[in-house]
Amino acid sequence: MNTNQPIENGDPIGQAILDYAQSKKPFDIIVSSDLCDDDIIPIEVLFRKEEQMPELELMALDQCKGHVLDIGAGAGVHALALQDRGHRVNAIDTSAGAVAYMKLNGISAQQIDFYALKPQIQYDTILSLMNGLGLAQNLENLPIFLKKIHDFLLPGGRFVADSTDVKYLYEDEDGGYWLDLNSAYYGNFQFQMHYKKISGPTFDWLYIDYDTLHEHATACGFKCRRAYTIEENYLAVLEKI
Repeated sequence: MNTNQPIENGDPIGQAILDYAQSKKPFDIIVSSDLCDDDIIPIEVLFRKEEQMPELELMALDQCKGHVLDIGAGAGVHALALQDRGHRVNAIDTSAGAVAYMKLNGISAQQIDFYALKPQIQYDTILSLMNGLGLAQNLENLPIFLKKIHDFLLPGGRFVADSTDVKYLYEDEDGGYWLDLNSAYYGNFQFQMHYKKISGPTFDWLYIDYDTLHEHATACGFKCRRAYTIEENYLAVLEKI
């Protein structure tokens, strides 16, 4: 299986996935931000098996039922795990390289932005992991995102996704917080990914505290619960009423 095919510029994640699938040589993905220091995604993380997944992700897989749509699926590790569990799975991602790799591994995958997806099919579960609620982009766009999720779910269907309350980034030595209450929501971030000499476009990403998510989810017709918490990270399950 030859996955070492060059792809268009601006797809650092996709090229990293194809390179590692071919050579197994690790090379980090760098994530730069306008609000915090650069972060690193070790490429091996995108290829982990179910037994290597953290407890939060295993809990998320347990929450899935029926026909699943995996959004922002990356290399498809969660889609593959769900297929192995007997679920019917569709996956989408904006990365051409990620989608090419998923297709080579027998996943029904499509290169498309979730916001461009047409609601021709409704699902029992929509899954979005690795701080997957970030796909809402920012707090102002969260109602639009949740409404679209709602439209894609069957009655009683569920949205399973995780996020992080990043308020700790603004904590001072005395345990107080230096948040500017007049500025944008503290969980609104902007990122850019880099791999070797490839840089992707900047994109908005939301880290949302659970109480704020619960308020918006309820307003959008969901029953929202927190299924798992570890430090500032949590897994949320939103059920369509």
